[in-house]
Amino acid sequence: MTSALPPGPAVAAKPRLLWVDTARGIGIILVVYAHVLRGQVSAKLLAPTAIEQLQDHAIYAFHMPFFFLLSGLFAGSAARSPLRFLQRRFVSIVYPYLLWSVAQTFLSIAANQYANTPGTIHALAQIAVHPIGQFWFLYVLAILQLLLLLPRPIFYLLVPVSVLAGLEWGTASMLTRAGWSLPFFAAGVFLGPHRLEAWFHSTREALFWFVGAALLFVLLFAASFPPTLLGGVLRHYFLATAGSVAALSLARLIGDKIRILPVLGVASLAIFVLHVICGAAIRTLLVKLGLHQPMVATLLVTLAGLLIPLAVYLLSIRPGLTPWLGLGFPPASPARLPPSIDQSDTPLEPTGGKADVGPDQARGPEFP
Repeated sequence: MTSALPPGPAVAAKPRLLWVDTARGIGIILVVYAHVLRGQVSAKLLAPTAIEQLQDHAIYAFHMPFFFLLSGLFAGSAARSPLRFLQRRFVSIVYPYLLWSVAQTFLSIAANQYANTPGTIHALAQIAVHPIGQFWFLYVLAILQLLLLLPRPIFYLLVPVSVLAGLEWGTASMLTRAGWSLPFFAAGVFLGPHRLEAWFHSTREALFWFVGAALLFVLLFAASFPPTLLGGVLRHYFLATAGSVAALSLARLIGDKIRILPVLGVASLAIFVLHVICGAAIRTLLVKLGLHQPMVATLLVTLAGLLIPLAVYLLSIRPGLTPWLGLGFPPASPARLPPSIDQSDTPLEPTGGKADVGPDQARGPEFP
């Protein structure tokens, strides 16, 4: 297979911010766990208790804004070459969106009675406007990434405009939902890896931000906001900001001490597109085996949603299949996972300002 993109000079990649991969790992665990909780409740395998609802509300208060912030961190510098930027975004966003929307729909149709929400051909035919399930994130992310092709002052000017549009029209369409998410993505673009690293320069600073942001999140979560549209908007942005800062700080404190977290972070695109399929399959298997203990089943389904996609991702690296399978670009040095993973600018795999690697360094081709 040949590369569709012009090879760059064979230069060494800059050091990766491993703790940002850890942040991504924390984020994808929250995504999978939250979806598993809702899936178990929808399948009537887990009671919607107060504890379950508390977890659901707390995670959904910030986990997707957190992902948009992380996605923006390294996207700004990648947009300097528009053609290459668009080609890579097609591989890492548009192609996975199309491929896995189709795959998930047909698998859910085949599963029929075992699926919580069986897919339909009618819904699949509308994915140009209405995304299926969790794939709304890739749809919105594609819109936000395209905005980076605008002059940067105009890009930042769109932030307050998007918030006002959300106040006026809500988040019924993907365009207004993109506007709702733009402040977090733009915050990531503005921070970039250098400002972010300066912000959490030391363990003491990270601990300060973690304690402060976590306490603020708890207080805001328990607080009563005015039951108005403006009150809901303020609650959303305040909670999402506090939760995102707390998660970033925690990741900085952990670093690469929990080795599985940065590995999950690097594989987060694969986990994102595959976890619903894998989780549903294991949930059905556990029911067939008669395992009805709710917490054990929830844990096992969550692990399946994380580890099966991770295994698929790792096994697809050496033969260069990751772009073909809609799992993004592979790291250049998979044998050294996780400490020396090369930078990929796949949106769900945060990067640390990578220079392009030459074809002799890449483990897999660009999507041709």
